[in-house]
Amino acid sequence: MKVIVIVIFIIIAILAILAGIYIHLYNKLQKNIIRVNEAESEIDETLRKRYDILRDLEDIINDNTKVTQENFKDFDKEKIKVSSFDFDRKLTKVTSTFNKIWQDYPVELEKEEFRKLMTDLKINEEKNEASKAYYNKFTTELNMIVKKFPSNIIARIHKIEERDYFDGKNLHDKDLLDFKY
Repeated sequence: MKVIVIVIFIIIAILAILAGIYIHLYNKLQKNIIRVNEAESEIDETLRKRYDILRDLEDIINDNTKVTQENFKDFDKEKIKVSSFDFDRKLTKVTSTFNKIWQDYPVELEKEEFRKLMTDLKINEEKNEASKAYYNKFTTELNMIVKKFPSNIIARIHKIEERDYFDGKNLHDKDLLDFKY
């Protein structure tokens, strides 16, 4: 009788320890998912802001230069319905085009409003880079937790998968220039 009570007590203690470990690892996974989602939200916000700034810059460029619409072919009139990864790549191309236009038309674009928007654009890009670094940091932590035992079991149970890094590279295109050698 005494032995049965001790065995039951040991089984309950083991189950309590396992439940505690499970809860701890699950909460650790959720904490990192929340951080990654926060960073992703911040990236989305900065991309929307950059899009709006570039739209305003496009208006000023069209009003003050002889630049044709062909220069803005990657910059559709509607917000592009793509992932944040692709949207960032497209906006980076457009930003590069705008910087070149600014260099080609320094006199025509010597307006206070244009300079302010270019400053806002630079601040936005810096904020976006910081958000991407934050995202990648917590994506790394999340991916490590998802891969390690025993948290990988909990991740599988809850269908938590590894996340992609926000590095501006597209593995599925033929553009090899986005990779550093």
